[in-house]
Amino acid sequence: MSEYSDLFDKKLIFWNISASDRDDLYRKVSTRLQNLGVVKESYYSTLCKREDEFPTGVKTQYLPIALPHANPENVNQAFIAVVQTNKDIAMKQMGTNEDEVTKNFFFLGIVKEKQSLQVKLLQRFMQLMNDEEFVDKFKNLTNSDDVYEYLVEHF
Repeated sequence: MSEYSDLFDKKLIFWNISASDRDDLYRKVSTRLQNLGVVKESYYSTLCKREDEFPTGVKTQYLPIALPHANPENVNQAFIAVVQTNKDIAMKQMGTNEDEVTKNFFFLGIVKEKQSLQVKLLQRFMQLMNDEEFVDKFKNLTNSDDVYEYLVEHF
């Protein structure tokens, strides 16, 4: 277990989500997160605004992902919500704004007290998503319990 393990929660793993596009996905995930009390009502609009200004798509060697997040004042508690859609969603890449498609999203809930974690989390995601063995196993996970156990064990 690492310092990140407590950010994962089985209730925050949403698998095989149906969404027509990025905004639809963000709306659905934001609603779920708000219903669970981990984000404020302002989360959805600030999440979309931040994504428009600073895209969060990351094209790694073995698996394209996105790391959407909103500013800490929109988050009630620190979390990582793991989301896989049932079809590719168009995104823009972090830093380059190039087009990317992905089904794999890790919504980061960063609170003010843990803001220093953001860079460390990004580094850890890059490390894991460029590990062929980790990604191969991750791609074959089919339910939230297995996803949770796998991420807690390897993160």
